[in-house]
Amino acid sequence: MPQRFQVFEKIAFSLVVMSAVACSGFIAYERDPDVKIVLQAGKTAMQWSGEYSFACASPAANTCANFPMD
Repeated sequence: MPQRFQVFEKIAFSLVVMSAVACSGFIAYERDPDVKIVLQAGKTAMQWSGEYSFACASPAANTCANFPMD
């Protein structure tokens, strides 16, 4: 099989797998109310992580000192 068809096959397979994961995630989200709580906690954790990473990427010394390390 030519190389370009292999690339198309990989892209198509990736799209099919991603859509299956998205559908499964949506079904789990709608069926189980605990998933909604976990997603909210994950959103908060990701926000804190992003703020920490953004502040600590600064070249200045001790920019991370004001963040708690719990």
